[in-house]
Amino acid sequence: MWGNASGGINQCVGLHNERHFMLFLTYLVVGAFSFVAFGWRQVLTALGWSDKRWSHFIPEVAYILIFVLAAVLGLAVFIMSTWHLWTVAKGETSVESQDHDHYQFVARARGEEFVNSYNLGWRQNLELYFNLGKDGYPAYTLMFPLRIDPYTDGRSWARKKGFEHHRGVRLGEELTDDDEDENP
Repeated sequence: MWGNASGGINQCVGLHNERHFMLFLTYLVVGAFSFVAFGWRQVLTALGWSDKRWSHFIPEVAYILIFVLAAVLGLAVFIMSTWHLWTVAKGETSVESQDHDHYQFVARARGEEFVNSYNLGWRQNLELYFNLGKDGYPAYTLMFPLRIDPYTDGRSWARKKGFEHHRGVRLGEELTDDDEDENP
């Protein structure tokens, strides 16, 4: 039962910090887009395209640069976090996403179907990842920076009922070897 699906980004973020990192990204996007949504009138004033006079302590150029940075950074982090949430919803890591494309090709060539054993459905994958739902915490915990432990130990993840391995992948065809973690 070894694997690291659903923990999508835990390899680069740190064990048990995945939820908090994704929430940080979400908070960053909301903050950046809020700054852009509420600050565009000041940009017009800073550019001299308004009847108002610039009356703030920060120089106009600095404000414009901060505004542009918030817009660009907010968009980039939005795209990155959306992609990560998509892979979590599919029950795979970024590495497994590439592996699964290969597995689908190999299984299809044999006339078989590849089935990701970690994909429990997008809703349950997200509930497990954020430790929400019936066996987890309430959804409102996503709104606050609370320290909430994940549902897993970071090494074993929930699989589809009746699955010990992915369907459509035969022994020895795995691109990522789980045995490396077991024997240092």
